[in-house]
Amino acid sequence: MTLPDELAANFQSEDELRRTLYEDFIIEQRQVGAISLSKAAELLDLSYQEFFALLGQKGLSFVNVSAEEADASYCAIGALMQRP
Repeated sequence: MTLPDELAANFQSEDELRRTLYEDFIIEQRQVGAISLSKAAELLDLSYQEFFALLGQKGLSFVNVSAEEADASYCAIGALMQRP
């Protein structure tokens, strides 16, 4: 694979480029549900907190659901909490 010079210039070294590509691949696998949060953190050799920070740096969320799914979960939890 050849990377154009103008893109390669954004990285200090080939190792930094490889790490960034690997991180992005693992995050993509997490975002599509192929791996869990814990597996993603493990593969990147990060703690949960470090993984969450990495997601934040990339403008992503660790919550991987649609607004509709979040609303449905919230309603379901509310209904369960109202049961005697």
